[in-house]
Amino acid sequence: MRTVVEQLKELLGPQCITDPEIAQQYLSDWRGLVHGSAACVLRPSSTKALSQAVQICHAMGTAMVPQGGNTGLVGAATPDASGKQVLVTTGGLRTIRKVDNVDLSIVAEAGVTIADLQAAAEEADAHFSLSFASEGTATLGGALATNAGGISAVRYGSARDLLLGIEAVLPDGRIWDGLRSLRKDNAGYALKHLFAGSEGTLGFITAANMKLVPAPVVREIAFCALETEDDVLRLWVKLRSAADGNVRAIEYLSGPCIDLAKSHGLRSPVEAASHYVLIELTSSRQTDGLKDLLETFLADAISDGLVVDAAIAQNVDQQKQFWRLREDQTELQKKAGRDIKHDVSVPIAQVANLLKHGRSQLEKAFPEANVVPFGHVGDGNIHFNVIFPVDGELAPTSESMRAVNEIVYGTAIDLGGSFSAEHGIGQAKTELLQAHRSATELSLMRSLKVAFDPDLLMNPGKLLNLSQSN
Repeated sequence: MRTVVEQLKELLGPQCITDPEIAQQYLSDWRGLVHGSAACVLRPSSTKALSQAVQICHAMGTAMVPQGGNTGLVGAATPDASGKQVLVTTGGLRTIRKVDNVDLSIVAEAGVTIADLQAAAEEADAHFSLSFASEGTATLGGALATNAGGISAVRYGSARDLLLGIEAVLPDGRIWDGLRSLRKDNAGYALKHLFAGSEGTLGFITAANMKLVPAPVVREIAFCALETEDDVLRLWVKLRSAADGNVRAIEYLSGPCIDLAKSHGLRSPVEAASHYVLIELTSSRQTDGLKDLLETFLADAISDGLVVDAAIAQNVDQQKQFWRLREDQTELQKKAGRDIKHDVSVPIAQVANLLKHGRSQLEKAFPEANVVPFGHVGDGNIHFNVIFPVDGELAPTSESMRAVNEIVYGTAIDLGGSFSAEHGIGQAKTELLQAHRSATELSLMRSLKVAFDPDLLMNPGKLLNLSQSN
């Protein structure tokens, strides 16, 4: 390993990090649950430099682990404990190369944060629609590699849906320039889409061309209290018809989520209930009358008994306060105890059944736990989290955590859903992938992996978890 590190040090200089204290920040996942070691950490500042570094690693048979903003929840960007892998962070690739207001596209390098993309689009009087809680740290490359979804996916789709073109360094160091901005291009396989969701197992995403949309000029946000899970789903169906294409977000929060938020000083704008929904409508036209539409819709929903109570934000500060109830959940739940996270999806028609059946089973099996699901009603993606006390005899054991996972994943799968909606597989869900995808599907995935990376050097142990012995 001295030989490969020496070559990388000669190539990249200070961009090849060998100081253990500096490298340490890259060697654990965001939650601090997965830890690894690395021969060195690379932070190249150009696609060419990364290509040359990958050529060295490929020639030496050295495995590489790509890392973006390191905000993932499945350990996909953490090296193993061997100390033989090279971790490559895209944090040095921070250039926004082009913003085109006519084409409605933005070309940016992999290390640009989602928040910076949003700001650059806003300066060009456009809007970058990808949005989620970690957008200030999460990067474009990581968001694409995991096919991130977020709060706006119900209207604009996930990262893959926004992808126009891509630039990537392949596992042998070759650079593929596919940074096209075409909306229609049927010239062969859509290679760009293979990288979206690949979790760094096929190569390094170094830049991408992403869709923009017209900038919204009107934004209306409401917070609603409801009594049952069925009411949550009925509210979405009615809102979808009433607001047509103006729904940017419809977010679900369980009663315990709001109780947790209140315990940390946040205020709910509505009376206490068992379930809550946050609605955001946007439009690029001032004349759409969104506030009148929202007021009428909510008045009818209250009159029909569908909604118990509702509030519409009257200014920007109130809008931020409403959103904090949703956006702070990840951090609040992390502080509340041992947070067992689940990123599942079901057909939209099954969202209420997922919430009812999952909660019922968990509360019966683990009365000491706090069941705190929240998520994206409009696309069927619920983060079905469970919090256990961290100390004493009520703290979760490995057996109880496994049982919780079986309940949540089993419920989602029985309802025709998936055990991974937007967080990916990483190293946390490789066994689930093997257990719940058909032999044919897994064979196709392995064939793609070997075609791109025959030496199995890209992010080993993640997603398919292939090794030379496979």
